[in-house]
Amino acid sequence: MPSSEGSDVSGVEYLGDAVAEKLRDFPGSSPSESVDKPSHPVKKRLFDRERSLHEIFGGGKAADSLLWRNKYLAGGVLVGATVLYFVLEHSGYTLLSIISKLLLVALAVLFIWSNAAEFLNRSPPPLPDLYISDKVASSLALALREPINNALAAARDLALGKDFKLFLKVMGVLWGLSIVGGWFHFLTLVYLVIVVAHTIPAVYDTYEDQIELYLKQGYTVAQNHYKKADETVFSKIHSMFPKLKKSD
Repeated sequence: MPSSEGSDVSGVEYLGDAVAEKLRDFPGSSPSESVDKPSHPVKKRLFDRERSLHEIFGGGKAADSLLWRNKYLAGGVLVGATVLYFVLEHSGYTLLSIISKLLLVALAVLFIWSNAAEFLNRSPPPLPDLYISDKVASSLALALREPINNALAAARDLALGKDFKLFLKVMGVLWGLSIVGGWFHFLTLVYLVIVVAHTIPAVYDTYEDQIELYLKQGYTVAQNHYKKADETVFSKIHSMFPKLKKSD
């Protein structure tokens, strides 16, 4: 006669198999689907960009400085730029004269050090070998080739009058630069660029969601105005001057 304990175990196993069979019939219950399905929706950034701001800036020390990931580096850059700006602004010296005098002093010190070391049988100044390898030169040339070719192609299209919209954009940028250049001289402009580069990206990286909300609204309004201007103004200019249409 079978024991009651054996019958209980077999009944539990049968019930477990029945429950597992029923669970397989439900949609989306397979392990592969549950793993492949993302738990959170992918965040859609402005202009459909997929990379973060840190990756766009290169992800190196420059990005750490601009976004204040390395506070000591970013603070050092701002303090150094501020000190250099006030020295150049109030001392009466120019940047070229200061660089020339610093190089003059450095070369004089190295010359005296090297000759004194040879006379006293001491080691010369620990200067590294200053050269650019073929690999570095080739990598730099390959990295610069595409943007330079794109800029030259755009300049050719502008000179031949093939892209009227690009012509208007370039003219607007140059006109804006001429106005800004009239407000500040070159040294002040460079200092302002350094300060702005270390403030606006960091603020944007901190308050990205709120800023992108307003930027998307402004971008939508600007797109609507641009479409109206394109339909009313640019289309008439293109019909009057067919040569201004961008060639395929």
